[in-house]
Formats: sequence, C-alpha cells, structure tokens
Amino acid sequence: MNLHLLPPGVRFDDYVFTEAQHITQWVHPRCGGVLVVLARNAHWAPKPFEPLYFEEFGNSSPQLDPHVPGMGPRHPAASADIFIAVLPMPFSTASERCSVRDHLIRAYNPAWQKLSSVAAPELQRKLDELERKSGEQTHQLQLLVAMMNKLFEPLPVPPRRPIGFLTQPVPAAPKSDY
Repeated sequence: MNLHLLPPGVRFDDYVFTEAQHITQWVHPRCGGVLVVLARNAHWAPKPFEPLYFEEFGNSSPQLDPHVPGMGPRHPAASADIFIAVLPMPFSTASERCSVRDHLIRAYNPAWQKLSSVAAPELQRKLDELERKSGEQTHQLQLLVAMMNKLFEPLPVPPRRPIGFLTQPVPAAPKSDY
C-alpha cells in the first residue's frame, strides 16, 4: 500500500481531521474546531475508525473535558479502543463550526449523537416561520372583517327640502341629477 495516497489524518466528507489519538492521551487544542470521537472498526476504510460523536468547540463554546461527556477516566469505555480526532478551524465562528458539525452528523449518523441536537434548530426555524405566517394571516383576516363591516354601515342621506307649506323662505338647494 502506498502511504502517499492517503492524507495524514482521518477524513470525513471533505474534512480532514488530525490523526486519531487515544482518549486518555488527547489534549484540548488551543484553537476552535470540531472534534470526533472514534471507535476502531475494521469495516471502515481507508482507516478503521467509525465516528461515534461529533462536537464543536472554540472561544464561545464551553471548555471540553479531555474525555467524552459522561465518560470519566475510570469509565470502562476509556480503556477500550476509543479515539479522538480534531478538525482545527482557527478564526472560525461558532455558527460555522456548528454548521460543519451538523453536516457531519447528518452525513454519518453517529451512534452516540442525539438526532434532536441537529433537528432542534431546524424545527425552531420552521416554528418561527409558521408563527410569522399565522400573524400575517390574522392581520389579513382583521382587514377583511373591517372591510365587511363598512359594507353594512348605512349610506349617508343627503339633506332634503321640507315638504309642505313653509312660512319662511328656504334657500334653494343645488339641483342634483337624480
């Protein structure tokens, strides 16, 4: 096998992560990025690592424990073949890192990842859109009801000349075409 054909690190989609390090040897990088928790799996190629969990980290994200959340150093999985690789993204914003993380979660459907963490922003966006449309429709219905109420208002009555014998002369009203 020619080692020059494989880039150094682990590749997921178009993103090349660093070489996988055992979870007990991993050190938090100083720049922001996306990390992936990996398990050794012989069925994955070209490198035998299956993604279990993707997470973003950086200036605006909380400091990560060198172990996976819920996995302390005494956890049985810490002694297993669990690895971590990092996609460094210096000078990136939290939204850019979250976008990459969400893309990778949708692409690989990792076993430890909660699908709701990706679906929640999408559902929130759709809910906001429905609320906006509902507000617009309510406003349009209120305008429609106001226009219908104007149809049922009585028409203005023009002034008429009194009928009968008048003792005082009344000025003549302008002639109309009726």
